Amino acid sequence: MEKVSTIGRKDLANFKRVVIKVGTSVVSNEDGSVALDRIGNFVEQISQLLHDGKEVILVTSGAVMMGKRALLQQTIVSTPLRAHVGGKVFNVDDPRDLRACAAAGQFRLMALYDILFSQKGVQCSQILLTDADFHLPEKRANLRLTLNTLLKLGILPILNENDVVTMRSPTRDDVAVAFWDNDSLACLIAAEAGAKLLVLLTDVEGLYKKPPAKDRKNEVIHTYIPETEFKIGSLSKAGRGGMQAKIDAALNAVKQGVTTVVIASGYMPNVCLKIIGGERIGTLFTQHPDVDKTASGKSIANHARRASRLLQKLSNAERCEIMLKVADALLQHQAEIVAANQKDVEAAERGKLAASLVSRLKLNADKLAVLADGIRQLARSEPAIGRVLRRTELADGLVLQQETSPIGVLMVIFESRPDALPQVAALSFMSGNGLLVKGGKEAAYSNALLHRLITDTIFDASGGRVPRELIHLVESRDDVHELLQLDEHIDLVIPRGSSQLVANIKANTKIPVLGHADGVCHVYIDQAADMDKARRLVLDAKTDYPAACNAVETLLVHEALLDGQRIQRLLSALRKAGVQLFGGPRAAEHLSLNPMTDGFRKEYSSLAMTVELVDGLDQAIEHINKYGSSHTDAIITEHQETAVRFQNEVDSACVFHNCSTRFADGYRFGLGAEVGISTGRIGARGPVGIEGLLTCKWRLTSAAGEVVADFSNQKKRFTHKPLPLEPNTTAKL
Repeated sequence: MEKVSTIGRKDLANFKRVVIKVGTSVVSNEDGSVALDRIGNFVEQISQLLHDGKEVILVTSGAVMMGKRALLQQTIVSTPLRAHVGGKVFNVDDPRDLRACAAAGQFRLMALYDILFSQKGVQCSQILLTDADFHLPEKRANLRLTLNTLLKLGILPILNENDVVTMRSPTRDDVAVAFWDNDSLACLIAAEAGAKLLVLLTDVEGLYKKPPAKDRKNEVIHTYIPETEFKIGSLSKAGRGGMQAKIDAALNAVKQGVTTVVIASGYMPNVCLKIIGGERIGTLFTQHPDVDKTASGKSIANHARRASRLLQKLSNAERCEIMLKVADALLQHQAEIVAANQKDVEAAERGKLAASLVSRLKLNADKLAVLADGIRQLARSEPAIGRVLRRTELADGLVLQQETSPIGVLMVIFESRPDALPQVAALSFMSGNGLLVKGGKEAAYSNALLHRLITDTIFDASGGRVPRELIHLVESRDDVHELLQLDEHIDLVIPRGSSQLVANIKANTKIPVLGHADGVCHVYIDQAADMDKARRLVLDAKTDYPAACNAVETLLVHEALLDGQRIQRLLSALRKAGVQLFGGPRAAEHLSLNPMTDGFRKEYSSLAMTVELVDGLDQAIEHINKYGSSHTDAIITEHQETAVRFQNEVDSACVFHNCSTRFADGYRFGLGAEVGISTGRIGARGPVGIEGLLTCKWRLTSAAGEVVADFSNQKKRFTHKPLPLEPNTTAKL
């Protein structure tokens, strides 16, 4: 079977020829006056599109409304003369007099467009059409020729129905009528001109599941599919068309070959630029919608949950085998992955992305090998789902069992690092969870390829039993905002990135958030430290991967090490490795360092660090607990009691003795991979592996059919006897 090409929001930016239709309610206010603010913004958008190389055709309503206001004013002015002559010259309620409104209004509408567009350096032209112009092939050919000529010359064609001669109200099922209003006219123009995109702007945000109302939050249908359930409300306050007219026009346009139609609100600033930029605005109509990319957030989360339940039906052996194939696929497609990643790196360098972010962005053969090895570790680890944690006899024949269970649907958001995607996908898969994953836009090529590779492998290796919807790649910030509101459909959010990212996520969702703030890691060099060991450990903690969140940012030094130049030799080694050193108040004075400028909570994420002197262990512990981020902190000392005190009293997720802070990593901890590092105190803490993505369920089994009443009236008694775990500690395969 031939593969059908699907269309998603991101594809709209590639369409060159666009038809935009603005309704009467967009160009005018409720009192009939001209909506200059909306028209001005609209003119700026079209001018920007033209300057970006797009070919734009404008279909505009508003002439009748604008003319009606002008003629009403003229009627008031001419009242004394009419009273003398007698007779009624103009009746605003008479449909026949609307033709005069159209004549007066069309002149004013075009004059306004001409003035505004000329200020933007855009020339425009006017084409007035009637139904008859579409019945003769010769006339249609002339229309196409005219449009193509104007577009090639960079002139904006502005089209409207000639209501002066064709003001009528035909029914939509009249097959003899080519178009009924400007919505259906825009449909015809888009088809005749070969436009790929038609935008219908109106006074509502799109197609709603229920008619718009002020007393409830309206849910927009972002992608129209035939089985979509919705209801149509009343007609617009202005103009002849309503939502049904726009739906009919959109469906007819797609049927006639227009690739995509979007119905959206013309009241939204820069709406056309946002639509063409791929933002989820309005309702999208297309013949083959990419539902995975354009479905609502609720639908995406529900699909992921359903897919996770199908995943849980597989045996542990089957899940492990699938993950081994994912690991193999990463290495088999290494060249493709590196090539896609190179596109991201080149774009980041052209865009002058911070060096620390570019470093995190890069993928190479070594990183892919580590990723594959970590996934294999996961596949060979103990079963995660259904592992029995506790068994208790509540009474004779009544046994309670606690076992591990998936959380449900996870949403993981990370910046820059595309290597995070395979890690979180593998952890989510092996823990039986559905996954919504959002990577940074700077890693778009890498993330898209990795996502497709992983979901295709899972689907194929499972024989189609695990749908691709198990792991959804979120592609825009608007999608993230929508998903963060779905606390009834998403169970846990895990942000991996800057403190600003984590804080923003926490402030904008009711969903539980697991994550760390900053990675302000410390190394304290005690007076009993082996300085050769200290030099190796500090250099590794700073220079192995300066952009990592577990790289050391502050070096605390016991003041006793000032004697004999011991600390100076370490600082010289750091400078030789390219590390910039900034001193706290005491270190700046005694070690001749440039003073720090951003305080002790500075996370450099680069080859730079803060150095400060302390009186001893107590002051070092106090400093770390005050200024640290509870991530990872280390002591270098040969004095065991000092090390024990440090590890007991420093309140961080990871506390090391004579080890580089860079060991704080799920792979290095033997967890296979990590979904992130948590510095919180509830739930998972430190590198979060598969255990952090599990909750539990309780199984209660009765041999005789127990009831609580028997225990309340003392017929039976609780024993609460702990039972040994069975040899097979997994409740199900």
